[in-house]
Amino acid sequence: MMKTKVDLGIIQETLLIPLWARAAELQQQNPIIIDPKSAEILELIDYDFEKFATSQDSQVGSCIRGMILDNWVRNYLEKYPQGTVIEIGAGLNTRFERVDNGQVSWFDLDLPDSMAVRKQFFAETERRRFITASVLDTDWIAGVKSASNEPCLFVAEGVLMYLSEVQVKELFANLLEHFPSSSFAFDSMSPFMVKNQKHHDSIKYTSAKFDWGISDIHLIEKWNPRYQVTEVFRFANLSSEYLRRFSLKTRFFCYVPFLQDFYRLALVQLN
Repeated sequence: MMKTKVDLGIIQETLLIPLWARAAELQQQNPIIIDPKSAEILELIDYDFEKFATSQDSQVGSCIRGMILDNWVRNYLEKYPQGTVIEIGAGLNTRFERVDNGQVSWFDLDLPDSMAVRKQFFAETERRRFITASVLDTDWIAGVKSASNEPCLFVAEGVLMYLSEVQVKELFANLLEHFPSSSFAFDSMSPFMVKNQKHHDSIKYTSAKFDWGISDIHLIEKWNPRYQVTEVFRFANLSSEYLRRFSLKTRFFCYVPFLQDFYRLALVQLN
């Protein structure tokens, strides 16, 4: 079987990590995410996925992250069945396949090299469209605004930590200006994790570098009083069923109070 070679930038290459994580999860007796599409794609890509074989925390963490974000998208679609979801840095994510309610308008947004890879495995439809752009550009905004009158939900999974704080603030400001009353779901890490990224169990196999970290996600509310953190999820909130699948190091971080904020997911309302 001929496999597809991928030509991705340094940061864009990291999109293959959560793809591998979701595919590997199918081998679990009680998988966190059931995602056969990711397994199919992984088998078609010419890449050394074996180097991630010992990346236990990334494998479990990517699936937990995906599960939490999926749940937030489902909650949004219960309130706005015909709403609009914009996946920032879509990579090879299969969230649409996992949560589609048959009515949502969906946009997958990513840089040219990532989108070129995505188009080999996914097709646009009337309700699911692709945007080839940087999220920091503004040319894509008009097309999204015309798709729905409902407040939008933006989702950025494994994206913001590769931006600078200036860029993160710029993104928030753009979303607030053009999509007031919308929500933004994303993950972030502490400055401690950014500083010690050389110990990260999967990123160390790439040349990508984390840039942005924030010690307390509620500090975002000080950037602008119109930002409201409405939900926060930390790995420390997990049940023992999920926690025991992490390494001893990560479980230690989850059990020690002053370390629990090393990584979190947040849902922010842009009022």
